[in-house]
Amino acid sequence: MKRLIIAALLFVTFKASAQSPVPAQDADKFVGQVMATYGYVLKAAKEGRAMYITYGSKYDQKGIVLKLSDEMKLEPESNFQDLKGRFITVTGMIKRDKQGKVLIDGDDPSTSIFVKQSLATN
Repeated sequence: MKRLIIAALLFVTFKASAQSPVPAQDADKFVGQVMATYGYVLKAAKEGRAMYITYGSKYDQKGIVLKLSDEMKLEPESNFQDLKGRFITVTGMIKRDKQGKVLIDGDDPSTSIFVKQSLATN
């Protein structure tokens, strides 16, 4: 019985880790799932203590919003003011807010954020 449980856990873990990152503009297809999403930072705005980083396709201006209250989650080399124009990858639970926007809660401890240090070129 233990072997069966361990095999099932390994299968679930492998399947979750085998998922490829998806473009941020396609994130609405994965609401309710933990996924890695990537895109070009289109907009970075502050409202009080909250920071909203919109990233996705720079061609159709469609994407996902990363809501964050602590700038320290953005790697030590990055800061909020320098995000626009950079390429970002965020892994976290994809949700839809009351207004219908697709977002990831950057304050969730399981959310990880990686910002490419050079400016995005395409």
